[in-house]
Amino acid sequence: MSASRARPTATTTIPEHRLPVLIALAAAIALNALMPQQVQLLPAWILPSIFALLVIPLVIANPRRLSLETTWSRWLSIGISVSLALVNQVTIVLLIQELLDGSAAGATVLLTALQVWVTNVIAFGLVYWELDRGGPVARRVEGLRDDATQDFRFPQQEDPQQDSPSPSGEADAATSAWEPGFVDYAYFSLSNMMAFSPTDVMPLTHRAKLVMGYQALTGFILLALVISRAVNVLT
Repeated sequence: MSASRARPTATTTIPEHRLPVLIALAAAIALNALMPQQVQLLPAWILPSIFALLVIPLVIANPRRLSLETTWSRWLSIGISVSLALVNQVTIVLLIQELLDGSAAGATVLLTALQVWVTNVIAFGLVYWELDRGGPVARRVEGLRDDATQDFRFPQQEDPQQDSPSPSGEADAATSAWEPGFVDYAYFSLSNMMAFSPTDVMPLTHRAKLVMGYQALTGFILLALVISRAVNVLT
């Protein structure tokens, strides 16, 4: 399989910084490791260790900014995001099972539900970040995947006046176009988990709506079923 490479040129916007994504991944991995063994299929150290090892090649390829993409790095990044979301869904199922058989302590369930909820926000934020318009590198490198589907529409993309000026204070067509970063998708994921619906960002494709709908469902289960049941156990 040939590897496609893309480096920023004069016709690209500024590549996205690696740090926000790395911090979010580290938080999700730590939350997974700290969850009770009752809601984990494997020993607590295995999955975090696997995720950490998979992230290392991506950091080596783009240590500071996401300016280089190869076929293997694209699929590895997608795999990490999807796997993190899937693992968290298994944790939700196991947590509900603990509630149904009456073996869960109320305080433990509340803490675990919070860990799962936060991890869900991060995991789906990563999925949206990878899904939209071919991923973080393609969104900022002209000609890499110009035919990629746009899955989400942000308010800043509606108004060209929201574009940021160049350092010289003059509009620059090469660098002024606003592009969403990971923080934007993470905030969108957070709002979907809390409101169970889009707020300012609109899904444009069926796949985006399906993923959003599923995330909203898991958020409803955690907030309406798990937490309410745990409060009943405490009282």
